[in-house]
Amino acid sequence: MFTVTTHPSYSSHELCLDRRNETSPSHSQMSRNSSRKSSNSMRVNQSTKIEDFRHLMRRSSTVEVHTARVSLKDIVCYLSLLEAGRPEDKLEYSRYTDGNGVLDTNEMDCIVNQMMAVAEYLGWETSELRPILQDMMVEIDYDADGTVSLDEWKRGGMTTIPLLVLLGLDTNVKEDGEHAWRLKHFSRPAYCNLCLNMLVGLGKKGLCCIFCKFTVHERCVQRAPASCIATYSKSKRASATLAHHWIEGEDVVEKIWTLEPLHNRCVGAAGGACTLGRHAPHILPPTAIRPLVLDRQRSLPHRPQPDQQTLPTSISLPISIAAVPEERKDQKKEPRAPPISFQVTPPEGSCPLLVFINPKSGGRQGSRVLRKLQYILNPRQVHDITKGGPTQGLQMFKDVKNYRVICCGGDGTVGWVLETMDKVQMETQPAVGVIPLGTGNDLARCLRWGGGYEGESIHKILDKIARASTVMMDRWQIMVENLAMECDQPQMPDSAPHPTTVPYNIINNYFSIGVDAAICVKFHTERERNPDKFSSRMKNKLWYFEFATSEQFAASCKNLHENIDIVSVFQCDGSSLELKKGPSLQGVALLNIPYAHGGSNLWGTSAAQRRGRFPQAQQDIGDRMIEVIGLENCLHMGQVRTGLRASGRRLAQCSSITITTKRMFPMQIDGEPWMQPPCTVRQHPTKTEAVSAKVT
Repeated sequence: MFTVTTHPSYSSHELCLDRRNETSPSHSQMSRNSSRKSSNSMRVNQSTKIEDFRHLMRRSSTVEVHTARVSLKDIVCYLSLLEAGRPEDKLEYSRYTDGNGVLDTNEMDCIVNQMMAVAEYLGWETSELRPILQDMMVEIDYDADGTVSLDEWKRGGMTTIPLLVLLGLDTNVKEDGEHAWRLKHFSRPAYCNLCLNMLVGLGKKGLCCIFCKFTVHERCVQRAPASCIATYSKSKRASATLAHHWIEGEDVVEKIWTLEPLHNRCVGAAGGACTLGRHAPHILPPTAIRPLVLDRQRSLPHRPQPDQQTLPTSISLPISIAAVPEERKDQKKEPRAPPISFQVTPPEGSCPLLVFINPKSGGRQGSRVLRKLQYILNPRQVHDITKGGPTQGLQMFKDVKNYRVICCGGDGTVGWVLETMDKVQMETQPAVGVIPLGTGNDLARCLRWGGGYEGESIHKILDKIARASTVMMDRWQIMVENLAMECDQPQMPDSAPHPTTVPYNIINNYFSIGVDAAICVKFHTERERNPDKFSSRMKNKLWYFEFATSEQFAASCKNLHENIDIVSVFQCDGSSLELKKGPSLQGVALLNIPYAHGGSNLWGTSAAQRRGRFPQAQQDIGDRMIEVIGLENCLHMGQVRTGLRASGRRLAQCSSITITTKRMFPMQIDGEPWMQPPCTVRQHPTKTEAVSAKVT
């Protein structure tokens, strides 16, 4: 057993990377530290933290376990370094052996005792937990030799056994009741819920809990009770009723979940059971979420064999869909997610929402929407997609039969979520809706959610989701095969390096070759070099206008049918398309939805095409047909956008298509561009469900 002392055994300055030695930081420091954490402004990068933690572990491994005296500051330093680590690192450093490199029976018993202590601290029901934990420790011994090696420990913790949860190292399972503070400026008179005095001073600043709106002065935050809402049940036996959770105000109290204010004298008439209010069908009550380990049954007879694959496998095509480039980079580096922590059992007749939000989309409007939804819904239903991606939330809901996924962001955010849904083994495929926070928002327009979020009440949006209908939407698998031939580089005005690999192979919105892809390549390259220039929706549109103007004069894709050297041009349902007829084209686009480029209807309406090709052809997102249109130049695109021309040049409406090119050319899928060498492009349809808003 460790003896904890406040006297350092060795220098905390050496261990904690310039960590301050104050034992009690001021309230202003706590506020600043909280702000830093919320904005993820880390001074020390991830690799440095892991290396320092390895150094700490090597030093501590020489200490006798039963007689060691460990500094409290050193323990805090250990935990701070471990918190930001990958799941694999947490598993590696949470495993302590006596020097033989494996866990034997005695050490596994000690680990079970530690898990029981964590469960008791979290307030879980532990009457039947110990035998379950003992069985789980036996299951980790995959080769059944009586000991657990490091590989077996990490394999079990990353596949079937929630070791990080049981050891108290999973930040997703925090102690319920802890407030999530943020610094807020109040425009109206506000009072501290602790000392009951008014918030005064410049800006009326105070700390407000995101989940329950409990408000305190900065000086009162350390004395604030852990009285925040419960987000999950700590007992295996689900409670039939949910009690009210009250937050006191000036002469009134407010019911969390129902969001109904009552006078203090009227509280007694409110009843004992919480109904969850107007959005009850969308909310997961705490009684519907339980730690998975409490529901786990003894499963020794079903132990997986050592050669069995225990990781989830994809049930659909391996895809990678459009996303904001910065997010895509983070996602590719994202480590494998550990086993899910919770079991979700929604109330009968409900249809809970699983919400993914990109706070960086649309001029940072996502941060406000994130806070609003965390207050209205159960916080465990709302996920910041920039922190680990959508995998964790989808894994948590994968066994739920009736729910809806809401994506708050641009088309790239929707694509990222759809991609992950294809990889997760789910009981049923949920319908997907969109709250448009991005720049283009073409899919949101198609599903009638609007072209952008303009500060509309979140309550009205949730009511609209409740009335929405479900439609089927085509998604197209695209395969790009490079051809072995010499090719010339196109004359792109920008000499900066451009992306040259196909980013993904599923089309949700559109695919294009030529002029619009050339504009997108320039936009993408400049955003990679100077991301600060693209901080709002309006700035993004102005940059698009500038790049379109330069491309109009450069005409890097002129005479598509000649300079691009398309072999057999197009093959559509067995017939070739003649691109030489009519005005010279600089681009070709395949459209799955009516809108592209931030609201342009390139296919147009049938009423405006009485004299053109395919006058009766109707566009539908679920008809398993894709539309092919030609673009003459940037000016043509602008004329369609402003309504001066009815549409692009209609070329075909078909169920499959093959495109062959002879030289490098700009291409894009759903707004994500790249420079493609000579290739053959083929596409085939697949389907998914989407939520379409009803027009009222």
